[in-house]
Amino acid sequence: MLRATCGQQQAQVTKRLWNMLVFSVGGMKLAARTEDVGGISSWIQSIPVPSRTPFVQAMLKRDNQVMPVYDLATRLNRKPQGEPLLCLTAHHLDGPMAICIDAEVPTLETVDAAAIRQTGRGDIETLGSVTIGGNDVAIVALQRLGQLTQDADRL
Repeated sequence: MLRATCGQQQAQVTKRLWNMLVFSVGGMKLAARTEDVGGISSWIQSIPVPSRTPFVQAMLKRDNQVMPVYDLATRLNRKPQGEPLLCLTAHHLDGPMAICIDAEVPTLETVDAAAIRQTGRGDIETLGSVTIGGNDVAIVALQRLGQLTQDADRL
């Protein structure tokens, strides 16, 4: 009989756990994998720009970085709540992207990958959903955010 070393057992346990950032947009709780989040900072005024990309109509300049603003609130038919609003920087496949989120400070949660359920949401790209604090929370696929709307526009 083969036995795993202590380090191998720890690696197996770690793979089953997902670290999540839980945040809200317009009062709706959402989550994202922590490795898909570049940071949380205060929201600064964005600069409107002409764009044919759905839900990307502005840019945000922070320090020496300029990034597109993805309007997740509008996509979800919500309005960001609270003051001061926060900025979630997402690690998108096309590069860093800014998302305006509610003023409520995000929290960190660790969930078992086995607890993640497939979701039938067609309004946003997700990795599934999970129950956190008694609420069903969609796990937003930040790396792919916007692909559903772009694919629909091509049809």
